[in-house]
Amino acid sequence: MNHTEPPHSQSPSVSEFLSRARSLARRDGRQSSGCLWIEGVRNFVQAYDARFSFETVIYSRRLLKSDLAEMLIRRLVRTGVRRVRVSPEEFRSVCTATRASGIGAIAQQRWASLNDPEPHQGLCWLVIEELRSAGNFGTILRTAEATGVSGIILVDSPCDPYDPAVVRASMGGIFHLPLIRATHEEFRQWVRRHGVQVVGLALEATQLWTQLVPAGPIALVIGEERRGLSDRLRSVCDTMVRLPMVGLADSLNVGVATGVMLYELVRRT
Repeated sequence: MNHTEPPHSQSPSVSEFLSRARSLARRDGRQSSGCLWIEGVRNFVQAYDARFSFETVIYSRRLLKSDLAEMLIRRLVRTGVRRVRVSPEEFRSVCTATRASGIGAIAQQRWASLNDPEPHQGLCWLVIEELRSAGNFGTILRTAEATGVSGIILVDSPCDPYDPAVVRASMGGIFHLPLIRATHEEFRQWVRRHGVQVVGLALEATQLWTQLVPAGPIALVIGEERRGLSDRLRSVCDTMVRLPMVGLADSLNVGVATGVMLYELVRRT
């Protein structure tokens, strides 16, 4: 029988939580609630390890095939997190992935401030103004976490890192990265205050990324897939660089380009 724990009225309660989970697939639902929908064993475990604040766990005992996830659910229940058991059909009604894993959770979003981090720690800062593709965004977050990036700064950005498609593409990397929203002016003041070297990626740049001589902490700025960086963000950059291109292709996918640049920094360390 489907039920929530601790016990409440059964059908309306289950329907209410399923409706809330569905609302988090929409941007307006995430913005108004400050929450996100976490789905899948990998993401659930990664969010737990990163100490995200869970509100509700929704799971199907028949679909869930992970002893680790079940153990973590029991631990969360002991801390007061609500557990909602649903049928496979009910879980599939809120599933955003191709395959229904049987485990999902509603958790609070986590945002940092530009005043929080130490600018000189980590590989570099990754600054994003706009990206069209959720897949590209998630891939960039995944690579950023793998390479030890200090954090992600979204400058006047419409990008939503807690979009389920972005979370899924990040393969759990999003849960271990500080995420910061800032205006252009806030970012400009921050880099000046801390002596951060701001490096932008542009196809027309004359200097190669491999030729850059780092001078203190670096903020690597990535632009929109087609238009690149706005003039406003370019004005904050100390240097514009491009990647070496020896073939006939005139550009790289932004996720690939970001990965190449980050691993060049890793190579140098």
